[in-house]
Amino acid sequence: MNRKEMNDWFYFLFSVVSPVSTEPNVRHSSQEKLRVKRQGCQDGTYEHGGINCCKCAAGQRLEEHCTETANYGKCVFCEDGTYNSEPNSKDSCEICTSCGPENANLEEDRPCTTIQDRTCRCKEGHYCNTAEGTCKICHPCTRCSSIKEHCTATTDTVCNEESTGELLLNLFYNNTFKLVYKVICLCMINKAAVCVFLGCPESHLPCLFIPVEMEPHIVEVAEIIGWKDMRQIALGCQMANSIENVKLSHPNDSEMWTQELLNKWVELKGRPASVELIATLRKMGKNNKADKIKEKLYPIDSPAQLSSA
Repeated sequence: MNRKEMNDWFYFLFSVVSPVSTEPNVRHSSQEKLRVKRQGCQDGTYEHGGINCCKCAAGQRLEEHCTETANYGKCVFCEDGTYNSEPNSKDSCEICTSCGPENANLEEDRPCTTIQDRTCRCKEGHYCNTAEGTCKICHPCTRCSSIKEHCTATTDTVCNEESTGELLLNLFYNNTFKLVYKVICLCMINKAAVCVFLGCPESHLPCLFIPVEMEPHIVEVAEIIGWKDMRQIALGCQMANSIENVKLSHPNDSEMWTQELLNKWVELKGRPASVELIATLRKMGKNNKADKIKEKLYPIDSPAQLSSA
């Protein structure tokens, strides 16, 4: 047997005894597994017309029910601005939460997708300490160095307690005011004379006051004043730029404009702001508002309220 005949013989033997390729079967098996996986209900079932249909996946909604048990009906993806966070058999998707102007002082924290809702957070300089509450402006401390904990999205600013030196200074300051006012009251013949001295109508001087801290009352006082009068007060102090800044910070939100502008005005005026605010409203003819703020800042029998002579 020559070399060529031997090669032909080995080739024949190899082709007879070698196993047949299983590649087509393997591919078929993979396709079968894929079909089984798709036919299986990955996210559970729901009953419709006596048939158990597969639920649509998260991010989808049901358009048509199935016609055979353990099969999917027709599922479609949620439209823009809607979502479904769980597997479902609903024919509609949930509308994404809005962080727009109607929910004051909110901004987007996490965007809305087909499988999750949008989440919102308070804008910088605001906080909300309850799930159902609204974002409030952070209260500033009297001095930057007195801040103990800065304002966060869920907590207000925490200020340090005044040092012994500050307490003594405030005590001296308050007592000095008391002494001055008492001297005025005792030296004047009647209320009319006191009013001439202080430049106010006699009917507006039932009591004299010493300054009090206004920061804890910003929100309540701003609500009493209102935007129109707060704007007029600020214009009287050359605060036109501050007016524009607060309007840019909170579009279409006059409540927040008023709060922030009042806060800036108080910072500008310093400690006497409480007394000056009431006096300014009186000069503007806003006696009703002045009285309400007086009741808020100076409750009856408050140490900061001094009876006139």
